[in-house]
Amino acid sequence: MTTLPLGARRRTRGVCEDDWSARPTAERPWPVILIHGTCDSKGIWQVLAGMLRAAGWATFAPDYGTRATAPLQESARQLDAYINAVLAVTGAEKVILVGHSQGGLLARYWMRMHDRAESVRHVVCISAPNHGTTQGGIASPLFRGERQEEVVRTLIDGWFGPAGMQQVVGSEVVEATNRDSEVEPGVSYTCIATRSDAVVVPPNTCFLNGPQVRNIYIQDIERRAIIRHEDMPLDKRVCHVVLEELEQL
Repeated sequence: MTTLPLGARRRTRGVCEDDWSARPTAERPWPVILIHGTCDSKGIWQVLAGMLRAAGWATFAPDYGTRATAPLQESARQLDAYINAVLAVTGAEKVILVGHSQGGLLARYWMRMHDRAESVRHVVCISAPNHGTTQGGIASPLFRGERQEEVVRTLIDGWFGPAGMQQVVGSEVVEATNRDSEVEPGVSYTCIATRSDAVVVPPNTCFLNGPQVRNIYIQDIERRAIIRHEDMPLDKRVCHVVLEELEQL
């Protein structure tokens, strides 16, 4: 019997059900697919999904990878099948991808590894480790010795599963996703980070370089906002920024 990573056993936050009768419109022709982060579930999108649907966007959200603790290669295959289903059911030609944390990196990894950029109109990365984060996030300066690094690696594996180390600076997944170009031709991007992030360290590693990219600190809009990494997808101020970005497409 395989033991689940500790993070995959946490109680889920929120409820977000798919409505497979939802259809794109002439004004909003691209279904929006919300991709949660490590140790989360699709319930994390309760607030944003409600706002998007109220604004007329056909909105979907998968669960994947045993609460996103599985290797990103496996999660990308699951995401591929899900996006194919959304395209088939809705009749749309392209989708919009919104990913929090691992979800943003996974969206980009999927596009590149599955050669699917032509199926994507826009990507929103919310506090995504697009360039990788440090082991243990902000706690990494405490672990400098070889033995301490080994302890941190064990903790990451035990809590986040195989997906944990794949999001660290220099991992094969991060390197493959950014090789030659950080962006895909024909796809536009919005990257939203919080200066209060203690998981993706430093927070600006969420940002991308390339054409058709907008990088935003939520504090540039809400100056006094203190929003933790894990709370970004549930924060109404962040959700409003996402909605405004999509409305401008």
